[in-house]
Amino acid sequence: MKLAVLRSYREQVEDTLRVELAAVEQALGAAVENLRRLEAEAEHHAKLYLTDVRTGLKADEVVWRYADFGALTEAVRQAQEAVEAARQRRDQKLGEVLEASREKKKLELLERRDDLRAQRELDRREQRAGDEVAGRRFLAQRRHDAAPKHK
Repeated sequence: MKLAVLRSYREQVEDTLRVELAAVEQALGAAVENLRRLEAEAEHHAKLYLTDVRTGLKADEVVWRYADFGALTEAVRQAQEAVEAARQRRDQKLGEVLEASREKKKLELLERRDDLRAQRELDRREQRAGDEVAGRRFLAQRRHDAAPKHK
């Protein structure tokens, strides 16, 4: 298989991985945004709770708020896990992109080496052909110079 075909395949693999990486990064961004929103909501509820405690809360309201805080705390924990999982997917996908890029660069280097090798071989053939033509001219000139002259 020719190196150009392999390199082209590697370029396609790298491009595909870059598209996948962009999607993973977008998912990470959404997970981070969700976490920030939930943390802000939890902070807001905590401040509201403290304000309401100062003004006096009924026992049933305390129980209801406690359950609400529990659910919100669980949502924040799940959002943190989602962010961590998304970061791990991003890191893994980034590693795959970098590896694909290295493989493509290796193939590009091999392709350039083959091109240089082919060019050097072509240059050698041209040099040999030129040397052969020059040699024939030289021999023809010597024969011509050595031939008896007729007057």
